[in-house]
Amino acid sequence: MMTLSAQLRARLGERADAVALLWEGEVLTYADLDAWSAALAGELRDAGIRPGDRVAVGVANSPVLVAAVLAVLRSGAVLVPLNPSAPVADAAYAIEHSGAALVLLGGEECERWDSLEAPIRRLTDARAVDDDRSWFDAGAADPALLVYTSGTTGKPKGAVLSHAALGTNLATVAEAWRWTAADRLLLTLPCFHLHGLALGILGSLAAGASVALQPRFVAEDVPELLARHRCTLFFGVPTMYNRLIQLSDGEIERIPAMRLWVSGSAPLTTATFEEFRRRFGFAILERFGMSEGGFMIATPYHGERRPGVVGFALPGVEIRIADPDSAGATVVDVADGEPGEILIRGPNLFSGYWRDAEATARAYRGDYFRSGDLALREPDGQIRIVGRLSVDIIKCRGFKISAIEIENALQTHPGVAEVAVVGVPHADLGEQIVAVVTPATDAAADLPAVLVDYARSTLARHKVPGRIELMSEIPRTGPGKFKKRALIERFSA
Repeated sequence: MMTLSAQLRARLGERADAVALLWEGEVLTYADLDAWSAALAGELRDAGIRPGDRVAVGVANSPVLVAAVLAVLRSGAVLVPLNPSAPVADAAYAIEHSGAALVLLGGEECERWDSLEAPIRRLTDARAVDDDRSWFDAGAADPALLVYTSGTTGKPKGAVLSHAALGTNLATVAEAWRWTAADRLLLTLPCFHLHGLALGILGSLAAGASVALQPRFVAEDVPELLARHRCTLFFGVPTMYNRLIQLSDGEIERIPAMRLWVSGSAPLTTATFEEFRRRFGFAILERFGMSEGGFMIATPYHGERRPGVVGFALPGVEIRIADPDSAGATVVDVADGEPGEILIRGPNLFSGYWRDAEATARAYRGDYFRSGDLALREPDGQIRIVGRLSVDIIKCRGFKISAIEIENALQTHPGVAEVAVVGVPHADLGEQIVAVVTPATDAAADLPAVLVDYARSTLARHKVPGRIELMSEIPRTGPGKFKKRALIERFSA
């Protein structure tokens, strides 16, 4: 079993003269990334970082980010990715909870997060070189990534992914998608979570392929970028595909023959899937994954792809569709065509939640990980996602967001008596965040607008409610429990 570290080390050596990264007119080879990341790894060692230490990285999409990620992994430290646009409180929580020994930031992040109480090293674009190209020989069980994801308690949990879990998973995806050194990915995803970081950057480098990295997604730029860089792959979320189908016929005609368009992180609507197929002449490959296990299910590379269907389990991954109400560790499979919870077992799974044995135990039924997603099995065996088991997790713009966290934030406003937050189906966002509020007696007349501004000042941008609905009394199922499914049905209409 080849670890992630071993795969990256091998590709950096074998592909030395090949193009690895394209960025705003620059071309970096595998040798360039090898030398640059080796120098940064040397700086980490000089700063006292040792294998197993956690190193947080909060850098926007750029070559600096790629070099920093490789440097942390080759030093044997554990990478803790930070959203570079997150509020300082979010970054501070991940840094403190992970026990990060060092925080690597870009210039802009250093200025915005200047109140962080943590040892910080500011990274620049200076391309230092080091002749010491050594890598820490990571073992299969050694942690590689500590990824923070919101849970139902409202506090983010840190999912620990080992070198074996990531290495095995990325190799499986590469084989399933026929991903080779001949491919070039246009990467416009933010590279602080698993989709952009693990699949986009690490997956490409582990496959020996190249990446045309962009600061952000701009739909109108995609045709020209794909043509100029001669890309063969594009990874996106449904919101991106909703923008792409709005391009003009002339813009779409500029796009070269693509080998693969992939969508993940949230459900893709039937309307978007069909319109993309009609206008682009390509059936999007959908896939299912999560921070706790990487990439687990995908529609076939060869074979029928249908809207709303995420496909079959990838090789080595075992998927069961189980009765979510079955007791204890007992797993009771539902009949084909009936909805049940996706349970997962395989070498791709995380090692557990950092410093949270109770949450780790709750996440399993026997030795199967509970995804919290409801799905059914189609007659041909492919899996269709039908919703979330928990109404307190919202998937918006490809992010998994805790409704509890947003409720806790809004509840602190003096104009709010009670608040329930839900996600309602949305063709563009996946789910739209709706906050249902019972106003306090002295609340301002323009409370919805006031609360949106308040949320923007306290929450990350992607967690700000898209709608504020006022109700004199929020319906309940019992003491302290709101009828969230009823709210979802009401405001979906």
